[in-house]
Amino acid sequence: MKKAVIGTAAGALALISLSGVYQWRKAWYPIPAKAKKGRKHIACIGDSITFGAGVKNQKKDSYPAYLQKELGETVQVINYGLSGRTVCIDGDWPYTKEKNYKRIFNTDIDLYIVMLGTNDSKPYNWDGENYEKDLKTFLNRFAGLKGKDAVIVMKPPKAFEVNGTVQYDILEENILKELDMIDHISEELGIRVIDLHSYTENHPEWFGDGVHPNAEGNRNIAEFIAEHI
Repeated sequence: MKKAVIGTAAGALALISLSGVYQWRKAWYPIPAKAKKGRKHIACIGDSITFGAGVKNQKKDSYPAYLQKELGETVQVINYGLSGRTVCIDGDWPYTKEKNYKRIFNTDIDLYIVMLGTNDSKPYNWDGENYEKDLKTFLNRFAGLKGKDAVIVMKPPKAFEVNGTVQYDILEENILKELDMIDHISEELGIRVIDLHSYTENHPEWFGDGVHPNAEGNRNIAEFIAEHI
């Protein structure tokens, strides 16, 4: 009897452990939806803000999910968000080294919406010169595929303090520096800009942890993006 109980307990613990690994991989290595035939495809490329880390149901309440609702069934919005990633290739977790980056090029995308920079602002990742250089290279590759009109770069939203500090080592002072760099890059490449920083700077209620939008924030962000595309 004791052996049976021990065996059952061990099995339960193993399932819990496997479940935890599955949830971790699902959050940090999500696999984007496959492109559906007969639709125009929009790729939302970014970090945890794009992925939807501030909500429980990313497929329903992330900003790409709300953008899908705004644009209707003739368009498919594909979420390529990856938590923790940087645009800087020397960052601690570069986006360009991930499978999702490669998957983007295997899909016929009509519009690329790119927002990377929040994780680049962390003190151990920050290098303004590299950020501007690597973001330009990143955007230019997509512009080379479908032209400059097929690329939009978004300024990251404001990072708010919670209990006197911004969470996750994010530095708002570095995000502010990125804004001018994004303007410079967009002007040089001739691509469009959507300024989420200005749009969100007076709405801390949209960010439960100060960094990741909640469902209300994502819904408003999606509506704002839809107005610009």
